[in-house]
Order: sequence, then structure tokens, then C-alpha cells
Amino acid sequence: MSVSSAKCLLWDFGDTLCDERFIWSSGPEWMAVYETFDDGGIGSQWSLGELSTAEFSSALTAHIPLSAAEIDAHMRACCNNIRFYQKTFEYFLNNPWPQAIVTVNPDLFSQVIVPLWKLDEACDVIVTSWEEGTEDKNILCRLALERMDMDEDNAAGLLIDNKATNVDRWISVGGAGYVYTDDASFDRYQENTLQALRR
Repeated sequence: MSVSSAKCLLWDFGDTLCDERFIWSSGPEWMAVYETFDDGGIGSQWSLGELSTAEFSSALTAHIPLSAAEIDAHMRACCNNIRFYQKTFEYFLNNPWPQAIVTVNPDLFSQVIVPLWKLDEACDVIVTSWEEGTEDKNILCRLALERMDMDEDNAAGLLIDNKATNVDRWISVGGAGYVYTDDASFDRYQENTLQALRR
């Protein structure tokens, strides 16, 4: 679907607006646990809302020599150290388009990251996997369009996501998409394409 039909932006979060490794800062033990996000393990259960952050922290005590309270405190502290992609995040904060965040993320995202970084002030809606019980980005995008009263056509939504598979799947159902690679490339894209659409 042509990007010219887009009426709103649908933003992925991790590795699109920011470097998602902010919470992996404590060495290989953490990395090994977080890799379970992609195989139906406890990371995926956390993202689906099947485990709360407190329950996830308790589960991690079997893998990491810290108490549940220490793990919880560490993860919350890491949320203060998110490295946002400068030009991309600046565009997100000042974007004239209607926009939403559509993200596969746990309750920690909504409870800590959103208010800490005031993400809700920069977009119309935020749709998360933990609240909706699905990691299917197409479903999250559809929900975002419906909640912005743009549910008549998937072409209204331009998904910006670092995962080409997510973008391809959204395009396959009539949406528009852009595969995010880096800050400089997106800056050129918004100047050459997005600004032209707003004229």
C-alpha cells in the first residue's frame, strides 16, 4: 500500500525509538534470560501480561543471584537510562501527525517508562501486548487505528518498525510501512517523504 494514503504513524518502541538493550545492562546472565522473549519462555509470558513484573522478578531468582526485590529495583532503575535515537525521538515528540505507540512490552513499560518519559503526552494512544494479550503487531496496529477513529482502512496507518517481518505483514493487509534502521536514515525519510505528505 502506498504511503500516500497514510493518516497517522504507528510507532514500534524498542530498537525503533530507542536502543532496547537498556535493561540488559548487568551482564550475560540477564541477556540469557531476556532471550526467552522469542521462544515462548518467561519473557514472552511477561510481555503477554501472563506474568506481572513482580512475578517475573520472582521467576528470575532461579537464574540470577539476586532477590526478587533487587531484580525489580534494578529493572526500574534501568528505565532511567534509556538511550533514545536523537533525531527519531525528536521527530516523535514534535510530530504533527496523529500517532500511536504499538509495542510488544510488559506492564513495566506502562507503569514506569511511559510516565517517566512522558510518552503518553506525545501520542494519541498507546497499545501494548501485555494489556491486549497478543504479540501480533497487526492486531496492535488495528486496535490503535480503531482507538484513533481511523478504523475504516489499514492504509491509514504507517507502521514504523525495526523488524521487516512486522512491516511486511502490515503491508500485506493493506497498511503502509517503513523499516527503521537508524537515526540518520529515518531523518532523511521524514524530510523526503513524511514532510512531503503533510504539504
